[in-house]
Amino acid sequence: MTFKRVIVGIDGSRAGWSAKDYAFEIGLKLSVPVVGVHVIDSRLLEETFLEDLAGVLGFTYYLGISQKVKEFFEEQANALIEEFLQEGRQRGVKVSSFQTIGVPYEELVNQADQEDLLIIGRRGRRPIKGIFLSSTAEVVSRRSICPVLLVPEEKRDIKTLCLAYDGGELSKKALKLAVELSKIYEARLYALYVGEEDIDLPDEVLLVREQGIPEEKIVQHCQEKEVDMLIMGAYSKGKVRELFLGSVTSFVMHHVEIPLLLVK
Repeated sequence: MTFKRVIVGIDGSRAGWSAKDYAFEIGLKLSVPVVGVHVIDSRLLEETFLEDLAGVLGFTYYLGISQKVKEFFEEQANALIEEFLQEGRQRGVKVSSFQTIGVPYEELVNQADQEDLLIIGRRGRRPIKGIFLSSTAEVVSRRSICPVLLVPEEKRDIKTLCLAYDGGELSKKALKLAVELSKIYEARLYALYVGEEDIDLPDEVLLVREQGIPEEKIVQHCQEKEVDMLIMGAYSKGKVRELFLGSVTSFVMHHVEIPLLLVK
């Protein structure tokens, strides 16, 4: 798979700038455009929300305050985008940007095509902790039609890639992408399988076996071994399992502290 573009969410957070670094790195290695997307969260501009917020924080609310808040966010957005574009050009990246107002996860998903790679920071900026229960990273990873790379706040060199493999169709698709990434990064690649069934892999890919609960073993393995990026198929166990037991993908997403590439 050759990506047509790299789409990256930029929000000014540490994780957002880390996502930018990965996007520039991959964009340069593949010689493809990198598009920075900044979304002003429309939910923060609703008068009812701002009235409630004024009560919580103790500032004076007045009708029409949303326009002042919008202008403030737009000034911030312009500064972020300019910094993003300037750095990209300095590093020789084919860089562009897109700015809009909306729900962040909806706009990020809408901007990406199936042939793109979408990169976002795992911990984005939240004006008040706990107001929005859904994680942008998790919703994007569920709804995106293209691969999604979730990155932590700290950038790291990619020297070892681990593929969580179960022999299913998504795993086979993830395998092809993992092999390509290992060549791009000149990184070591191996597959991790949790189970007892026979698994067929290309001769050049080392297979490591573990026994136990798949999601727990995957997380434990990444914590104990020097893994720089985990690659896996996203949400491949079916909606019934996700509804009642939770998915392997969701568990891993919330417990690993390394870049996680989810293949759709």
